[in-house]
Amino acid sequence: MEIIKTKFGILNDTFVAEYYPTGEVEGYKLEEKSELDILGYKLIPSYGFPDLRKKEFPSVKVYKSGNIKCISLNELTSIKTKMGEYEVEKITFYEEGAINRLFLLDGKLSGYWSEDDEYNLAKTHKFNFEFASFEAKVMTLHFYENCELKSITLWPKEKVNLTLKDYKITGRIGFSLYESGKLKSCEPFRPTTINTIIGDIEAYDVNAIGIHGDENSLKFYEDGKIKSLITSRNTITVTTSEGDTIYHTPKKLRIYSNSEVMDTISLTIEFRDNLVIIDNKYEYDIKENKFEVRSFGEKQLTLVGDLNK
Repeated sequence: MEIIKTKFGILNDTFVAEYYPTGEVEGYKLEEKSELDILGYKLIPSYGFPDLRKKEFPSVKVYKSGNIKCISLNELTSIKTKMGEYEVEKITFYEEGAINRLFLLDGKLSGYWSEDDEYNLAKTHKFNFEFASFEAKVMTLHFYENCELKSITLWPKEKVNLTLKDYKITGRIGFSLYESGKLKSCEPFRPTTINTIIGDIEAYDVNAIGIHGDENSLKFYEDGKIKSLITSRNTITVTTSEGDTIYHTPKKLRIYSNSEVMDTISLTIEFRDNLVIIDNKYEYDIKENKFEVRSFGEKQLTLVGDLNK
């Protein structure tokens, strides 16, 4: 065991838990109580033997510069933000010192401690934005370096109602914001009809994974116009000026060769200047091509998908 002196205080009875590949210390575990003075807060990293729900990760992680990267706190600690005050169990920092993410809870899920157990500990908070006012349980708050909110990650059971121009969207997983506070992206809970320059498309990503609310399938420009979306429910037919017909559609693929379980590969459609870009690969000038949006059933999906091979 060592006593480690940092820029922010002394870590008592400490041992190195992780190294960078280049040999520098990245993480410490603590056996005794220590106190770090960061951004005016007296923060006590987790120490001692972990209890039922406490993770066994390093209590403190540092950048190669020695600045604090992450602290798992020994107990709930109140942190003030521009949006209000939140009790948190874990904080990550930008290298220059600003708060990056606040984890309101950070319990270890196991056979002895379930997601429902953790969810029941979570507190409900009120939020007010230009596009939504709601009460919900959130997992993390992500900030820009200037302390403006960057994204919110919701608990899986939570849903929020978002309003942007003509759209009323029930969102899941979370949403992200521009530094101005305008909505940047969200994850529709159900297929949601979006009016685009090429027609109405049902925005919905059947494969959305609720890790965080930073990146979502429905994206907006800062002025509220649609930037891109993912659809699992529509086929896009493009007729070129030369008279060629090109089909773009989601596909159903077997996860394993002998499996009956099918995986869906969705379409990504981006709108940039005068272009429609499909699957980050196929670019079409809006003025030079004609577009038709159709819904499909399983038979249509298989047929049109084969044409794209």
